[in-house]
Amino acid sequence: MVCRGDLPTSRSAARQCHRKQISSKTRKWFESSPRCHRLWLIDPSMPSLRLRKDTQGMEQWKTYLLVQLRTGHILLQVHLKRIGKTNSLICPKCHKAEETVRHYLTECEAFATQRGHMERQLWRATKSVSTLLMNLKAFTCLFRFIHKMGRFQGTQAES
Repeated sequence: MVCRGDLPTSRSAARQCHRKQISSKTRKWFESSPRCHRLWLIDPSMPSLRLRKDTQGMEQWKTYLLVQLRTGHILLQVHLKRIGKTNSLICPKCHKAEETVRHYLTECEAFATQRGHMERQLWRATKSVSTLLMNLKAFTCLFRFIHKMGRFQGTQAES
């Protein structure tokens, strides 16, 4: 028996093939991004749909804040300097180090008291930026800590 003409393509198979191609292109694009290695330190599964699963049901402003903390695109001195909004990288609270996400969440001496409250809940997890930004159980303490620190005045984190 001889087949005449092309066999019909399965819609499902074509869709799966297309999604794999897009996923591959996205991963290559992400790996060539300057943010890739910084994000991999926080979440080695990037790029993924994990954020959607992690933040499902979460208030929108908390999701925005979480994404900003994970990417480093947040109103801290290092980012403000990068976009030309300030001349100083130094933390305005402790005046001792560059104000990075790591410094803000785990090191700034000006917030030792607030961090102490979080440490009583999360123990050693408060020393890991990755754990604070990826562990669902840490989110409640993280957002409470951010609120108490008052660094983002005028945002939902203050309400």
